[in-house]
Amino acid sequence: MSVIYLLSSLPTLQLDAPAPITTEAFVAACRDQLSAADAAAAEALLTDAACDHPFVTTWRDRDTILRNAAAYQRARLAGTDASRWLRPEQGCDTRIGNLVEDAFDEKDPLQREKALDRIRWLVAEELQGPDPLNVKNVFAYAIKLAIVARWTARTPEQGQAAFDCLTETPLTLNTDE
Repeated sequence: MSVIYLLSSLPTLQLDAPAPITTEAFVAACRDQLSAADAAAAEALLTDAACDHPFVTTWRDRDTILRNAAAYQRARLAGTDASRWLRPEQGCDTRIGNLVEDAFDEKDPLQREKALDRIRWLVAEELQGPDPLNVKNVFAYAIKLAIVARWTARTPEQGQAAFDCLTETPLTLNTDE
């Protein structure tokens, strides 16, 4: 098992480009090259499966901080209270809150979502730490791959279908009058 081999074999990810590796191939490579616990952690970061690995726990808390900050911003824009959408968080990161606030300066919802994912990307890079040959880099890669895969899976047709579903108003005729 070799973290160094795994890291050297992974293709470079870019936020605005299609994923150069499938999530399945990445998970298989992790199973081949990492310990069972680390491979399970990498897979949990991709699939949102339950996992008590320290890196996964830290990532999920940072993501919760981001999601809560986004809930505050959405509620602020709607003039409502955000408390019903907030989830418990363990840590505190006011910088994430500030970055989310900046992301909500984007008027276009698509650009806003991309800005939120850029924050996630940044947090993943911070969590990997300075050592380029550490297993944390594999975990950060899993987070980034999940982001890229989500964007790659989105198509204009899917977006239009979702819009049509949300805006479809059923007509009911009242014939009793």
